[in-house]
Amino acid sequence: MIQVGDIGVLRALEPSDLDWLYTIENDASLWHLGISKEPWSKAVLASYIDAQPGNLLRDGQLRLLFEVDGVPVGAVDVYDYDAIARKGGIGIVLSPEVRGKGLAKSALETFQQYLFGTLGMQMLYAVVPQSNPASQALFESLQFEQSGLLKHWIIKDGQFEDAHLYQLIHS
Repeated sequence: MIQVGDIGVLRALEPSDLDWLYTIENDASLWHLGISKEPWSKAVLASYIDAQPGNLLRDGQLRLLFEVDGVPVGAVDVYDYDAIARKGGIGIVLSPEVRGKGLAKSALETFQQYLFGTLGMQMLYAVVPQSNPASQALFESLQFEQSGLLKHWIIKDGQFEDAHLYQLIHS
């Protein structure tokens, strides 16, 4: 486990996390943020959890659960990992009831320290919808720099939306 200050921990997924993961993955309001646009069964998600902890080199991604007071409240991900360039995308999802309380910043800050320090990554990037100023402010507060605008990158409710590309290069 990775301690997130005195708030909680980042840890590998456990079978007991199935209901939380099922709720998040099947929240259609979040589908525009990822590649998957369809519901997931509990059986498929249970198989995914059984394959954890993910291996970044093997799978090109790693998801850790964010737990506060013994309760799952979110997940952090690194995806599209490139082992040669030591870069990857980073993201976070929180349960609706804990959003806006500053937890995302603490979890992401801890995760990026782990990715840079322990795993030796060199660069992280985040793709943030133009309509999500809270996430833009989050990544900017973590020293990510906006490095581009991706035109018509996201489709939400049948409409294309631009997205900001943010990068953080480890110095």
